[in-house]
Amino acid sequence: MEFTECVKERLTLTLKSGLLCAAFLMPVAALAQSPETVRGEELNPIAAINPDSSTDADADADADVDVEPDDHGKVARLSRHIQSKYRVPETRARRIVREAVRNGKRHDVDPELILAVIAVESTFKEHAVSRVGARGLMQVMPGSHKGKVRRIGGARALFDPAKNIHTGSQILVEYLEDHSGNLRRALLNYNGSLGTRSSFPDKVIRIYRKLQRATVEG
Repeated sequence: MEFTECVKERLTLTLKSGLLCAAFLMPVAALAQSPETVRGEELNPIAAINPDSSTDADADADADVDVEPDDHGKVARLSRHIQSKYRVPETRARRIVREAVRNGKRHDVDPELILAVIAVESTFKEHAVSRVGARGLMQVMPGSHKGKVRRIGGARALFDPAKNIHTGSQILVEYLEDHSGNLRRALLNYNGSLGTRSSFPDKVIRIYRKLQRATVEG
């Protein structure tokens, strides 16, 4: 009888020990069988700092940091208009519009006017070269503006949107000053057609007005 009770007590202790070990081991086994959970917890921080994991939209949003907050809406509206009208990819459109806005403030000229000149001169093609050698978005003539071109690093630098728009905006403003703010004559001078009959000013002014409406109306 005593022997039987002793055996029962030993069996009870063994069973309790087994259950206790199982209780401790179950979370470990569950974790081992759920690699997605652990992998997700470990990889999320890595994805956040991995530059390859960022989306184009994130990269494009970051690129707006050099534009004043009040101008973000203008950049977005003008970019959408240019993408739709001229079939320009979103990233390129935003980059060009940002530079137009920045240089508009820098040189005291409407960014919509800068963009209108670009639309007529190159239709937003950064590497455009005319038959007479004008280069880039605003079709700057290296030979006619040697000092300005030299300061940005030479003729090849005119294929850089930022440098091209900076240089072209300077030239446009100088012509506006030379002609006492007469936009039509300044545009003729810019295009090299001053003193001739040219449709260039009318084309630029028409697009300029459309871009102004796009800025206001979206």
